[in-house]
Amino acid sequence: MSERQNAFTIKTNRLSDEVYNKLASYAKSRKLGDYISSLILRDLDGSSTERKAMEDTKTYEILEHIKNELADLKTLAQTTGFVGSVSFKEEKPLKVPQLKEGKIADLENISGSLDDDDLEEYNDF
Repeated sequence: MSERQNAFTIKTNRLSDEVYNKLASYAKSRKLGDYISSLILRDLDGSSTERKAMEDTKTYEILEHIKNELADLKTLAQTTGFVGSVSFKEEKPLKVPQLKEGKIADLENISGSLDDDDLEEYNDF
């Protein structure tokens, strides 16, 4: 890499008065280097902006393709009867009767027994 120069020469006879005055004001305030640097960085960023625009276009195209494919799948599902069948309808949950305290259970076969000792506990009533 070559050694940097301390200064560049700008031929001002090719600049409009408006541009020359703007550059002169930056030069007097010692901000000309920063101004030129910001312009060059903006130009460099512009190339990445163009690249981003191309990527955005590709992304949009891919999304449009996906959208079209989904529309085709939806049409196919509707024509084959896949959508709207009983399996896809929202089913209501079955009501399961819950036993509450004090409710008598309906049991057909009851098994078990009581000993005389068990019955003595309830003789107080």
